[in-house]
Order: sequence, then structure tokens, then C-alpha cells
Amino acid sequence: MAEIIFHKQKLSDKFGVGLVKFAFKFKAAKERYNFRFKFAFTNKLSENYSYGRKIHYEFLKIEGTMTETIYFVDQDSDYALIQLHGGAYVSGYNDSYRKTAKKYLLSHKNLKVFSLCYSLAPKHPFPKALEEAVNLYKYILDDGFPPENILVAGDSAGGGLALALGLALKDRSIPLPKAIITMSAWTDFAAEGKSYQINKDKDPFFGLGTIPLPKKSYSGDYDFHHPYISPKYGDYNNFCDLLMFVGSHELIESDTLELAEKVDNAIVHDFEGMFHVFPLGFNKMASSRAAWRLIYEFIEEKLGS
Repeated sequence: MAEIIFHKQKLSDKFGVGLVKFAFKFKAAKERYNFRFKFAFTNKLSENYSYGRKIHYEFLKIEGTMTETIYFVDQDSDYALIQLHGGAYVSGYNDSYRKTAKKYLLSHKNLKVFSLCYSLAPKHPFPKALEEAVNLYKYILDDGFPPENILVAGDSAGGGLALALGLALKDRSIPLPKAIITMSAWTDFAAEGKSYQINKDKDPFFGLGTIPLPKKSYSGDYDFHHPYISPKYGDYNNFCDLLMFVGSHELIESDTLELAEKVDNAIVHDFEGMFHVFPLGFNKMASSRAAWRLIYEFIEEKLGS
């Protein structure tokens, strides 16, 4: 069974949670008066985005799918990290996830980050995105990165996709990456976990009164229990190391906790009172800062200083 570590909520976390609840409570007003909250999140993918002069970035087309890569100028790229963005499989890669990619890059000077712009539902349902993730992983192997030098990270739907990628690689006898990192991974389309009941009044993102997650848009004609759609139902024998984050008020908290019960080599950090993908608050909240410290320590442990 995984090691599960519970983190008590801090004062700045309560303030952040309050802001999130405020934003959802006044969502109708936001839409009416065209408030944007760009400081928090954007769906835009800018043409002239800047990572800073010390970071090189470019787009690659791999088996017909675009992937943005970033790495430090004048540094050897000995390690690779695949970033799989969230967005319920219907929302694409954007500038907010570029900030996340940079956060991962800053964890190690010899890292190269590959952010997959996978195809979106409903136009491209399962298994399109998964096959594109497998193709990217195989490309990275062919490019000379050994599996022990590769990490995979994803949040929300991207976290589910990261775990599905690991399961698919294992089933195809392709060497697994060194480790997978997830934030609020969506792993249970069947919604059978305990948190779907106990947290339905607590989650401002997906709880009562919110728009239901677009499950059929992605799953199509496949059963919700398919392990590549709902990795919670997969086989994790001989799996790679996992580092997982979740908030205790998430509707999908059990997507992480109940999956972790099947994995011996997993570490789960459950943060009291926190909401969906709270680490993407970056330095705004104590829990976000703590999550990234743990991620950096984990990456250093797996890849070396």
C-alpha cells in the first residue's frame, strides 16, 4: 500500500480557497461583466510567448501531433519530462500550462520538458490522446533518453492520462519511465469512490450545482471501467514509482487515494481543505509552495543533483 501523508491547512490556504469559492459563486456575474481572472488561468496559447532568454523553446511534430519542448540554453539535456495537461480531455494546451512546464524545468538544469498538445474530445475521443502519448514516449526513447532518465507528469485529466500511459507501456512490454507525478488525477470515470459522496457539497469545481464532467465526450463507446480510461481499475504490479497530490475537499479525492491502495511504491500527499489541482496556484498558497518543494525533492532524488 502507498505511503499517504496528510497535510494540515495553513492560513494562506484558507484565503486561497475563499477566493476560489468566491470566483465560482459569482461565475454568472463574471460571464455577464466579462471578468477574465487572467492572473489565475488562461486558455490562450500565445504565438510570441516568452520563457526568458535562458530557456529555448520550439514545437516538434511527432507522428502528426504537436509537442512544445523547453530546455536551458547551453546545458546538456540528459533527462526528459513529459507534461500532460489537464482540461477534462476537451481543453487544450495553453499559456497557463507553459508556466507549469517552466516550473518543472526549474527543478533540474539538465532537464528537457516535452508538453504534448494531444488531440481533444469530442472530435478525437479515446484512444487518440493515449496513442499520441505513447508515440511521444517512444520518440523520446528513440532520441537517446533511457527510461530511467524519463519522468511523466500530469494534472487532472492529464494525470489520468499519465497513469494510462504507464499502464499501456507495461502492457506493451515497453520500459516504464523512472516515475510518474500526478496532481488531482482523474482516474475513475465510473465515479464509484467514496469522495463522490462525502465531498459533493465541498468541491467548488465539480460538486453539486456545477457542470458535470464530460465523460462520454472522451470515453465514446468504451466502458467507464476500461483501465486506460479509468486508471484506478488498472493493474499496478511492477509499476514505476508514483508521487501523487490531491486535496481533501475534491470530488475526485478517492481517484487518487483508492488507486494508491494498489501501489506499493507510491507516495501520496493529501492536503486538508484544498481544491482541484491546487499546486497550480504556484507560490500563492502555502500548500502550493509545499507541493512544489516536494516535487523538486522527488525529482532530485530520482534524477540526481
